[in-house]
Amino acid sequence: MKRRAVFLPMRNCPHRCIYCDQGAITGEYQPPSPWEVKNMLAELSEPVELCYFGGSFTCQPLTLQEEYLKALETAPVGSCVRFSTHPLCISEERLQWLKQFPVSMIELGISSLDDHILSLCNRGYSEKEALHALHLIQENGFCAAAQMMVGLPEQTLESSLSDIQKLAELKGPCEMTLRFYPCLVLRNTALEQLLIMQRYEPLSVEEAAHWVGSLLYNARKLGFAVQRVGLQETETLEESVVAGPHHPAFGELAKSIALALALIENAPQGPWTVFKKDISLFSGHGNWGLSVLSSMTGLTPKATKDRLFIWDNLH
Repeated sequence: MKRRAVFLPMRNCPHRCIYCDQGAITGEYQPPSPWEVKNMLAELSEPVELCYFGGSFTCQPLTLQEEYLKALETAPVGSCVRFSTHPLCISEERLQWLKQFPVSMIELGISSLDDHILSLCNRGYSEKEALHALHLIQENGFCAAAQMMVGLPEQTLESSLSDIQKLAELKGPCEMTLRFYPCLVLRNTALEQLLIMQRYEPLSVEEAAHWVGSLLYNARKLGFAVQRVGLQETETLEESVVAGPHHPAFGELAKSIALALALIENAPQGPWTVFKKDISLFSGHGNWGLSVLSSMTGLTPKATKDRLFIWDNLH
């Protein structure tokens, strides 16, 4: 099913996070009204998953939430809706109310589960509150997703690995989806001021790719589905980034790390069989993945390449 994204930049967010400026991602974009969404959906010929992103959907007044959700009534039969929201705007009462709509997934902006880091970032909730919100979502029969970040002030790889372990314990045998985003320093944010005062040092692209690659590798082992790695690249975002691990193919770099870790776990010195569809993770971006695998194994790039075998899984 195709997705149709509707952005509601910073709509009713209860706190202004130090790194956040949704306008830097969406530009001069003006969020559509429920009426405009309804008209847009009425023109479609196939079912879609309507996605409300960019704000805290369930923090909006109930009447406005209902208008946006009822916009789906004009969409083709079989359509559904997902949205992102803030952990503090999830409750048993609100989830019971949402059951009347075809909600496919509820995504929470978790960022971190370390209370100190959450406080530094002005997220406005605690680890306990975030986990409780996710628990309520799952307990009420909704699919849950957590949007995680790396490179936040005073955050470490060990902290992030601990976060996904806590999420794994919470989800148990249930499904849960993750997204991983690198922390970028955007213009006119509190994080930019910390950078100027030399109180924050962003990750490099390589550091962030290794960090997210490790999370991706471990998340898959823990049974998570990972829906996205890296921010949606836009011209406005590129113009707004002051510092940090900004790269148009960041997701590919991180996936290369994850694949290298998986290959080494199964055969520390090779040989390795790689699906044809994944070979670009080694050959792309200046043989980034090949260099990573070579560095991890201590083999020369040539020896590493010679031990890679391609399996064309289409035949």
